[in-house]
Amino acid sequence: MADDVRRWSDEMARDPSSLAFLPLGETLRRQGELDLAQRVALRGLERHPHHADAHDLLARIYVDRGDLDRAYDEWDMTLRIAPDHVGSLKGMGFIRFQQGRFEEAEELLRRAAVGETPDAGISAALD
Repeated sequence: MADDVRRWSDEMARDPSSLAFLPLGETLRRQGELDLAQRVALRGLERHPHHADAHDLLARIYVDRGDLDRAYDEWDMTLRIAPDHVGSLKGMGFIRFQQGRFEEAEELLRRAAVGETPDAGISAALD
């Protein structure tokens, strides 16, 4: 993973408008480097404000930080750009479930299930 981080960082240095910020930010997020991952995602969004996966990445970083309201807002933005973005629908459903808003959670997860190949997590949540 360190080699990947180095490679994507080098690519970003060569071409600041590169989409390498997406795998770089995701790798940093998975490594628990949330501050750095958030900076990478925000810089990427400065150059690509209408990129749905960039908003999705930032939302997942916010979830990892425990900031569910900001995560929900980012996923909402993602859906404005890409109305059938499965990751956003699943994430928003998760948040609504955590908030005890079960009907909204179910609706979001059903929408996610329509666009997804069979997903055991969605199926289990809807049962």
